[in-house]
Amino acid sequence: MILQNLQLLQQSPAIFALVIGIGVIGLVVGFTIHEFCHALAAHGEGDSTAHQMGRLTFNPLKHIDLFGFILILVIGFGWAKPVQVDPYNLRHGRLGMSWVAVVGPLSNIVLAFLLGLLFRFELLNTRPGFSNTEDILAFAVSLIIFYNLVLGIFNLIPLPPLDGSKVLGGLLPRSLYGPYLRFERHGWLILIGLVMANFLLSRVAGVNILGSVITPPLRFLFGLAAGPDLARFFF
Repeated sequence: MILQNLQLLQQSPAIFALVIGIGVIGLVVGFTIHEFCHALAAHGEGDSTAHQMGRLTFNPLKHIDLFGFILILVIGFGWAKPVQVDPYNLRHGRLGMSWVAVVGPLSNIVLAFLLGLLFRFELLNTRPGFSNTEDILAFAVSLIIFYNLVLGIFNLIPLPPLDGSKVLGGLLPRSLYGPYLRFERHGWLILIGLVMANFLLSRVAGVNILGSVITPPLRFLFGLAAGPDLARFFF
């Protein structure tokens, strides 16, 4: 986030600080909602592990991993504290694990759509900016919508350890589940390699692999949530 906005820092340090501050709020809200919903879904499925670890709470300090949060602020990729789930306690087994996994990203998308109603009902300006308090508030809400949609979409990518991999694992035929588990143990290396390659390519050659994957559904969902006028302004 910080590296992506360095040009803004040169133009206006005050606006840069405002954008980063709003981004921090959006990410804290997004991570907290995301992990809380994982914990709530697991508890509803019969696994009390997360509840016993104090994760069934809206307290962001219980969900934020400091190092992962610093990384996402600096380079745009990081993580929260993963919610621990014992799959053997889940009432619906692998399908229960898929449900626990998918509600995290869905919670971010639902939150984005709820906030988008403020623009849909014209309670906020669809041309946000920094000229007055109303415009700044509109920009802040639109940025929180943006980051929550990014969190939701990115986590649905079916690569370990992202939620999408657990969703896919729970839906696979039993004959494929064993081989998939073996892949899942090492699949995170693919994700780390992809993120590192994406970071280098975007800096050296201006090629954003992850951006090309995430941006189309992001633009589509942003337009659905907050309306086409705000989407055109934002993208």
